[in-house]
Amino acid sequence: MRARTAALGLIAALAILDPATAEARTLFEEGELTLELRSAFKGSLLLAIPYQTDPVFFPESPGGAGLFRLRFDVTANITQYLTVAVAYENRVRSSSGGSIGTGLLPSTAPAPFRLTPLDWVLIQDGASYLHQHELDRGYVSLHLEFMELTVGRQAIGLGRGLMFSAVDVFAPFTPTEVDREWRRGVDAIHLELRIPDISELSADVIAAFGPVENDELTSWALIGRIRAIVGDVDGSVLLGRRGEDNIVGAVLSANLGDAEAHAELALFGTDGQGIDGGFLGTRAVVAKGLIGASYVVDIGTGLRLAAEYHYSGFGVENVGDDPSILYDEAFQLRFARGDSQLFGRHAIAVSASYDLQEDLSGSLAYIQSPVDGSGSVAASFTWTQSDNATIILNVFVPWGTPPEGGVPTSEWGSSPLTIFLQARLYD
Repeated sequence: MRARTAALGLIAALAILDPATAEARTLFEEGELTLELRSAFKGSLLLAIPYQTDPVFFPESPGGAGLFRLRFDVTANITQYLTVAVAYENRVRSSSGGSIGTGLLPSTAPAPFRLTPLDWVLIQDGASYLHQHELDRGYVSLHLEFMELTVGRQAIGLGRGLMFSAVDVFAPFTPTEVDREWRRGVDAIHLELRIPDISELSADVIAAFGPVENDELTSWALIGRIRAIVGDVDGSVLLGRRGEDNIVGAVLSANLGDAEAHAELALFGTDGQGIDGGFLGTRAVVAKGLIGASYVVDIGTGLRLAAEYHYSGFGVENVGDDPSILYDEAFQLRFARGDSQLFGRHAIAVSASYDLQEDLSGSLAYIQSPVDGSGSVAASFTWTQSDNATIILNVFVPWGTPPEGGVPTSEWGSSPLTIFLQARLYD
């Protein structure tokens, strides 16, 4: 307990240091060579109030969790053509147990596609307390007129979805995750080729590598993408392999007058493990897709509206009818890797956001399963006190048939009413 208190005290003390600037701090500069530091601290508190207790999901009522993250991003611009970057993170997570914070806080599962974790546990007390640190970035990037080459641990995002994605296969966020600033890094080689003076056409090759066990590479991914922009239409096609799955996909977005529309579709040829029935009666072909649109209503500072429908064949066909696949180890591994952002297969989502004042914004997000009617509403308020300090308040209200003896009976009914408060400090 004394070690846990000391760890929390150390990070809290670092958090109250007066930030000087939110822009990168220049540590060294000589000619083209510059060394910059970005530092940030985030303290998150979460109060979960289940509608009824459950021995697995809600052993205590109410329950709580805290997450404290201290992060340093160092970037060295060697020349205009070469950049080296490293990001180190130290975090403490404490929870009253159960599934408190699931989906709202960053996942504690091992990050996919890392040759070696570079993630060390300092103190752990079962599932209630975890103090660890990790190297989340570490890459070298070469910038040329006709190509961009990045080698090492880096963040890679694919797709156009606002809340969901069908083609984002590298550590995607969950649709209810509040803090999306830092996507987890993967060990990869990312090559982007482009024709000088023709920015409308480009091609990417992404190779990512999983852990090495007994001197053998246990998983890998190779994705090729061609992207073209024609007028107001932006489209791309993807082809490759992720782990044991072959992938073919397409992404399309377009401006339609004052509105924006986007769509994604991907087909995965899997080995059938951890799959709750394949696409169109097949055993192992899995489909993922989404279609959505956004629009800004000319009211005051602008009311931003968005809507999406998402289908994930990696999810469960009907959690209430047969949740047994949730306990399949292959399904759990796929879910932890981010193959599906949902437990179920279908989701309808609508969101609205508005700048209430110059430094205060609010948003409302609605997600529902059309299969069992369960869903959630999340109201969020963000106060940007300065470039250095931000406060976020999020109230998450789910509904659905509650679990029975640790067994889910609906997609969202296993989630508690949750109040999330986060302070962000940047230097």
